[in-house]
Amino acid sequence: MSTNETLETLLRLGGLLKDAIARSTEGGQKFDWKTFLGSDEYGEIEKDVTALLSDLTAGDLTKAIAEIKQKEQALLGGKRLAELETDKLIQYSQLQNTRLMLAARKVRVKADRSFFEWVVEDAFPVLLATARLVLPLVL
Repeated sequence: MSTNETLETLLRLGGLLKDAIARSTEGGQKFDWKTFLGSDEYGEIEKDVTALLSDLTAGDLTKAIAEIKQKEQALLGGKRLAELETDKLIQYSQLQNTRLMLAARKVRVKADRSFFEWVVEDAFPVLLATARLVLPLVL
């Protein structure tokens, strides 16, 4: 899977899960993963989640980290960070944020609470903030 596809898969997973969580949680109730994974709302997206996860591996994430690091180095082009033009500095920072988020993953890629929690709480917010700049850079 390409880096672009890996990031898009994580975005789709995050969006599906976040939406289903919002629909399953009634106002004022504390969210519980065990309850959610047995809910009708999760049941409605389970097939899509399984399909997305079937193509995603830990190796894809490792590959994406390496490719993003190469893009960072290419943007530097032998310059120090402080010497970059503003637009390149922004691109570098967005790539770095995405790479650090991927590198911070401590859970296995599988359909369970730990991985879903990482996607929803860590990966999805970073990707929402960085995707517009990062996805074209990693094509």
